[in-house]
Amino acid sequence: MRRYTTLVVLLLLAACFPLSVSAAAPAHAAAPTATASAKEPAGWVGTWSAAANGGVTDSGYAGYTIRNLVHTSLGGQRIRVKLSNAFGTKPVRFAHTTVGLQRLPGSAAIATGTLRDVTFGGSTAVTVPAGEELYSDPVELPLSGAADLFVTTFTPDPSGPVTYHDLGLATSYYATDGTDHAADLGAGGLPLTTTAWHYVTEVDVEPGAGRAAAVVTLGDSITDGFQSTPGANRRWPDLLAARLRAAHGPASTFGVLNAGISGNRVLLDGAGVRATARLDRDVLQRAGARTMIVLEGINDIQQTPHQLDPQQIIAGLKDLADRAHAAGLRVLGGTILPFEGWGTYDTNEEAARQGVNDWIRSSGTFDAVVDFDAAVRDPADPHRMLPRYDSGDHLHPGDAGYQAMADAIDLNALGAPAPVDPAPPVPPRRSLTVAAAPEQAAAIAGRATSLPFTARAFVQAPGTVGGTLDTVLDGVHQRRPFTLESDGRYTQLDLSTEVQVPAGTTAGRHDVTFTVRTDDGRSATATATLNVERMGCAQSDDACALDLASSYDHDSIASAAHPDDGNFDGLGWSYAAETLPAAGPAVLAGTPFVFPSGVDGALNSVTAQAQTLPLPALASSGLRVLAAASGGAVDDVATVTYADGSTAALPLHFSDWAAGPQSGEDVAVAAPYRYRAGAGRDGPAVDVYARTLPLDPAKAVRSITLPDQARLKLFALTLQQAH
Repeated sequence: MRRYTTLVVLLLLAACFPLSVSAAAPAHAAAPTATASAKEPAGWVGTWSAAANGGVTDSGYAGYTIRNLVHTSLGGQRIRVKLSNAFGTKPVRFAHTTVGLQRLPGSAAIATGTLRDVTFGGSTAVTVPAGEELYSDPVELPLSGAADLFVTTFTPDPSGPVTYHDLGLATSYYATDGTDHAADLGAGGLPLTTTAWHYVTEVDVEPGAGRAAAVVTLGDSITDGFQSTPGANRRWPDLLAARLRAAHGPASTFGVLNAGISGNRVLLDGAGVRATARLDRDVLQRAGARTMIVLEGINDIQQTPHQLDPQQIIAGLKDLADRAHAAGLRVLGGTILPFEGWGTYDTNEEAARQGVNDWIRSSGTFDAVVDFDAAVRDPADPHRMLPRYDSGDHLHPGDAGYQAMADAIDLNALGAPAPVDPAPPVPPRRSLTVAAAPEQAAAIAGRATSLPFTARAFVQAPGTVGGTLDTVLDGVHQRRPFTLESDGRYTQLDLSTEVQVPAGTTAGRHDVTFTVRTDDGRSATATATLNVERMGCAQSDDACALDLASSYDHDSIASAAHPDDGNFDGLGWSYAAETLPAAGPAVLAGTPFVFPSGVDGALNSVTAQAQTLPLPALASSGLRVLAAASGGAVDDVATVTYADGSTAALPLHFSDWAAGPQSGEDVAVAAPYRYRAGAGRDGPAVDVYARTLPLDPAKAVRSITLPDQARLKLFALTLQQAH
């Protein structure tokens, strides 16, 4: 759904790449030209999809490698991908495309043994004409549902607008250096991030079962998952897919394909093509589409121009249902959610919503009704969402609300999966790999703490696999059993564990090992590094966290009780106090900092306005800066002055708080929402970043002079002592 104009701009900044790139393009290779996609054979079923918003940039992404992260819903023996130039005005040439499983959460690295080249008509390179899409050849990569899969493209040449989906809610990676990184196993060559998906609009599988199908969810930002936790796959279609995978019987062979576009309407174009015009591409042409769930109409009502005649919206919804029925799909109608408290809400809009919902429930147009309205409304005030389901903006649910929506769907109403040609049989395969995230962590010496880690294993074996994860720090074991269905496919197993670090743990480097053992005798081990640091400002200490209390001049943090309290960006938006660390010492992005107070009325950030901040006279290898920018990234220079009077210029780059990190930045705090003055909780997700400014370790520092950039706010500084 369309948000306020400023928010839309921020989301576009967060999702889209720069408009041009100066990297030289590699030499051309011969490439076949794509033809319009024919109707897919019966053996393929969609496991993931994204509906394209439109096109972004005028000249394409020449020299870009883009590693799109997608999350599968259904497993299969082979996969294929669809590359789209649907909104392009010129042909786009894909010189190299690969697929591979993500090695670790938050990393662009590929899991060992899973990288595959993708071909089109037998060729690595392919040209897709303007306005068209193309399926790849089958790729031998047996994978399970709920796998994090990378689809990486390299486009060496200029082209027209790039077909993309804005609200990916997942971190994808890219490079702009003109080099083909599609086959890179490591993360180093893809230093930049985006939360949009580019070029790829569908991934399909060849199921092993004799029956399988896809449920396609047609909708707006509520289906797109706006206000759900980024990177967690908490949209209601994701949660429906999880229910289906856990089900017994035919329901477990349904994939779920998301066709939501934020801001979408039934009747008018705007944020994406109107639903009635995109039905064919985004629903009917999806591989294995068997059932459609449609949840549309709220934006026709609440966006300008407001459509307050329910009969107009009803006519559009009926057209969608009739055409889907004619194509052989079952159609489930979703009632429009309550939205009193949203900025445009009035009694006329409520009457239009009720009129549409009454028709959905009673007309008989749909094979079944999903009463999303009843699932999330407040029984005491049915025009509003139940507070525990409300994201805070009174229009979009939060994670709990999206779960309630997924739970409201009767799985029997989805119908029966269709017969499919099963994938060719393959001999039983066995493999086992494991990695751990974070690969490096830090703790403060003398303080007991608990550190979260995720061990990601890819297990491949016939049938059901059991085993244990054994986590070891300094000889202390934590064991956790697991059981999963692999059936010869790469099956992703993410096991979260809390590693206890006692107060008496000695300062220095420690290894944390994560060993996965399966019941058939196989094992694999990953090692993470734990640095226990002495926090203090003596030269013999490791981290000198500065007290900036006397330098704080701005309130960037607000509370739920007083969303007007802060004003990080000068436009009324602030960080939400409850999403930030407590005041005091905290390890963030692997560094001890002293985080400021977020209580109402407190000053908690330093505005960069050419002032000089004193530093302890320590020989240091680097200065860690905790900061964020607003209104776009800040690229400038800070100046360090050493005790001997010499100075050095330090390039200072910090990304916009809503745009995601770029090369050299770590996300120190990932906040799922923020506060807006006069409105309360609001999106999008925002970050605080950490960056290292390198120092001369042979010299003691005296001070740092900040640039004159009022859009940049600093929260904390820590010197890293040289030893």
